[in-house]
Amino acid sequence: MFPSRHVVRRAGAATLLLVSLGNTSCYAWHTEHIAPESLLATRQPAQLRVTRTDASQTILENPVMRADTLVGAPRQINAGEVRIPVTDVRQVATRRFSAGRTLGLTLGLATVAVGTVVIVFLINCPGTSACS
Repeated sequence: MFPSRHVVRRAGAATLLLVSLGNTSCYAWHTEHIAPESLLATRQPAQLRVTRTDASQTILENPVMRADTLVGAPRQINAGEVRIPVTDVRQVATRRFSAGRTLGLTLGLATVAVGTVVIVFLINCPGTSACS
């Protein structure tokens, strides 16, 4: 006999939840190989990860250039404005879509979903000829 519909629905709902939660892994930080002022002149990223010359990192929301200083809101609520002189910046990175991560996540989730359905089927199978 086939597993009951509610078991299959639960497995489908669990898979959908994992896919929804995994959407963030489809994006990755990509180091930009141009100066911050050139980057902000050509694109306007929503977030910019700034690595300073002392190796500390800060993520700026809606960054802009003001004279020779990167200015943006930090990720923390009510933390005020962050100002980083360009001379203190070692590198910047932006978040972009990552095809490799997306493919890996999709294949991994599909494997888990198929495995779950097979296990549920085998557990609920009473040992009839349909299971052999």
